[in-house]
Amino acid sequence: MTRHGSRSTESAGQALLFDDDLTHRVLREARDPGYVLVGIAEKVHTRAIGTRAAEMAIPARPDEAATVAQLLAAGRLHHGARVSVLIDSRREPEPAVLVDVPAIAAGGLGAAPGERVLVHVDVVRPGHGLVTCGAADFSGSIIRQDGTYLVETEHGDVIGRARSYSAGAERLARHHGFRADPVEIEHEREVYG
Repeated sequence: MTRHGSRSTESAGQALLFDDDLTHRVLREARDPGYVLVGIAEKVHTRAIGTRAAEMAIPARPDEAATVAQLLAAGRLHHGARVSVLIDSRREPEPAVLVDVPAIAAGGLGAAPGERVLVHVDVVRPGHGLVTCGAADFSGSIIRQDGTYLVETEHGDVIGRARSYSAGAERLARHHGFRADPVEIEHEREVYG
């Protein structure tokens, strides 16, 4: 089977492999905070939340790492620039390669301002949520502070406070000219350390 525009050739059933929530989440997170492949073994790591330009990286969950590898093999993600990253608390940076989303995939998402968009909040640790919206191509953070939540853009600019993760996601969507409907909140259960 050939995809539109003869971009790539898929074997029968391969399209089904990429039509799941984990794949969509990996594609969103490849944009922000981003993935890196560390060392010769190219172990998949996630760039630290809110520090896309920084050098910190955290080991990705096994299911996430496998999905990144599958999407790389299928051409839905590709290898980018070489960078150095710090893993955990090691003092010496390790060589790594950025994982990038091809421009074709990034350009086909756009929602028009004012539209309702699905907004995801991944609570990565207590009091810290990462907000992503693939359809409208924005992201940010929601951080608990003094009984309320600070809402930040992907650039770290605080745009206000909210009473919950859901209200924070709605505020961030409004800031970008969209309506957050629905808001999906996922709490990470695994702890690395």
